[in-house]
Amino acid sequence: MKPKASRRQNSRDTGRPTGKKRLSVNLRPRNARQEIPAPSEAPEAGVAFPPSWGWFFDDILPGWVKDRYAPRESWKGKPFSAEDGKFFLRGVRELSDLFTDARPKNLQDYLAHEKYRSSYLLYFLPLQAAKFVALFSLHAKAVDAALAQSKRSGVFRFVDLGAGPATASLALLVHLLGRKEPLPEKIEFVLFDQNATILKDGEALLRHVAESFPKSRGRVSVRLQTGDLWKKVMTEKDPISLSVFGHTVNEYLPLREGRPDPRPFAHLFELGRSGGGILWAEPAARAPSQTLSQLRDFFFEEGLVDAEPSRIWGPCLHAGRCPLAEGRDWCHFSIRGKIPGKWFGFFSRGLSKEKEWLKYSYLWIAAAEDPNPDRAAPNERLVLTDPLSRDPRAKKDVLLCEPDAPGRHTLSPREHWRRGMRVRLGK
Repeated sequence: MKPKASRRQNSRDTGRPTGKKRLSVNLRPRNARQEIPAPSEAPEAGVAFPPSWGWFFDDILPGWVKDRYAPRESWKGKPFSAEDGKFFLRGVRELSDLFTDARPKNLQDYLAHEKYRSSYLLYFLPLQAAKFVALFSLHAKAVDAALAQSKRSGVFRFVDLGAGPATASLALLVHLLGRKEPLPEKIEFVLFDQNATILKDGEALLRHVAESFPKSRGRVSVRLQTGDLWKKVMTEKDPISLSVFGHTVNEYLPLREGRPDPRPFAHLFELGRSGGGILWAEPAARAPSQTLSQLRDFFFEEGLVDAEPSRIWGPCLHAGRCPLAEGRDWCHFSIRGKIPGKWFGFFSRGLSKEKEWLKYSYLWIAAAEDPNPDRAAPNERLVLTDPLSRDPRAKKDVLLCEPDAPGRHTLSPREHWRRGMRVRLGK
């Protein structure tokens, strides 16, 4: 049966469907900072979701999950209904509670249970995929660099580490389908995870999307790497266009004598010497964010990455030590973007968690041969916080990213700054 085209599609979519350990990193003393001059600000933007997003997450995924995971055969082969939604909502609620309350060791095997796999696919897959779509859009030049590398190598090779149901890969595929230019002739998704069943689900969904669009039909292959993440990484030999780690630093950090093991990272950096580099995306919580900040400093200090601003796509504007790698504050972001979709909205309301903002922390390292061409101006800074006081009578201060220690700036009445904005200080 041919899938219906989403009503959200427009002329920009050229393809339409036809069918936890902390790092042992020595931190230098924090330096006091100087007064900050008066600034000017840049506007913020929201998330634009690809036209194929609604088709996949409303028309395809719910029915696919029902056919694979419904407990009764008589339920299968029928459209996903409100009654189905109520049934699967129970599992979504249980999994949400598990994520909220359980310690990491109790979460390791949750995808081994069919109830939790189906719950993850219906709610947490679109939730996490939306964050990747936001990052691919925010750093479009990094994706451009990956596409340019694929023209030189002949294959767009996307390595998805901690892939689960191919979350980042699906986000990238629908993102590429929404871009103007043709897709690469060959696209290979390499999915890494410890759970073979969820990887096979991801593979099936990727193939379904790829074969539903003339733009991608016949171009996509999928390869699965099941087992120990870091041992499998070391077996990769071919050039990589773009690598992504999704929610891995608390579970899959390679350690050697109490410190990060540089060998698998060095191997990935070498395979990705050109292209879009390596992206880490994590929750907006303090522990994974600060671990990510320390990992960034480790890369620079060990010489795995040149300590130059051009080796970072984001979020950093400098290559000094991260000012939020420890302490009370941490580096995380939120971007305005209500995730579209009838069924995602249904499950969100069922959890009383309707999403108006996407929240995450991330690090995107640029490839050695394809550095970030956009240099920050000397007076440009990244805003690290929303105003620190909500008292309308109090002065409004924000923290700014500076090497070693965050800067503090008092907002004037005309300045409406919030976390994640890039601003210029004085003239």
